[in-house]
Amino acid sequence: MPSRFPPFDPDNLSPDARMVYDRILKERGYVPGPYQFWLASPGFSDRIEPVEEFLRHGVSLEERLVEVVVLVIAKHWRAQYVWTSHGPAAEKAGVDPAIVEAIRMGRTPDFENEDEAVCYDVTSALANGQGLDDALWSRADNTIGEVGINEVLGLIGLYTSVCLTMVAYRMPTKNGEPDPLP
Repeated sequence: MPSRFPPFDPDNLSPDARMVYDRILKERGYVPGPYQFWLASPGFSDRIEPVEEFLRHGVSLEERLVEVVVLVIAKHWRAQYVWTSHGPAAEKAGVDPAIVEAIRMGRTPDFENEDEAVCYDVTSALANGQGLDDALWSRADNTIGEVGINEVLGLIGLYTSVCLTMVAYRMPTKNGEPDPLP
C-alpha cells in the first residue's frame, strides 16, 4: 500500500496553506507534526493552531499534568507517533517513568500526586465512554478546579484530533522507532 503521506515540502503547499505555515513557523520557530496533514485545509489549521498553542503552553495546568492527559489519549488511540513524542516529554516534565510505563502498558499507575491521578482518571473515564460521576467530578474540582477541568477537556479534544490524524495517515513512530504501544 502506498504511503498516505508524501515527504512534506512546504514549497508544495497552496498559497493559503503556505501563509499559515509561514505564520506558525515565524511565531514558534517550528511547525508541529500534525500540521503536515492539517495544512491540506488551511482554514482548519489556521483556526486550530491558536487553540493548540494555548492548550500546550497557556493553560493553568503544570506541564506534567498536560503530558499525563496526552499519554492517556495517545495510548487510547494507539497513536505511536504521538507516544514517541510525548513519552519522553512527560518524563522531562517530571512524570515518574513508572507512571509513563504503566500507561504505555495499559495499567492504572500508582500515583503519588493527586493532581496527576485526577488528570489520569478524568481522561481515562472520558476516553472509555464512562463520563464523570459526581465523586470524580468533585475530586477533580477540589484538586485542579473548574478551570483545570475545562483545560483537561480541551486537551482531550485536541489530542483526540491529533491522534486520529496521525493514526488515519498511518504516521509511524518518530525517528523510525518500533511501535512502542502493546
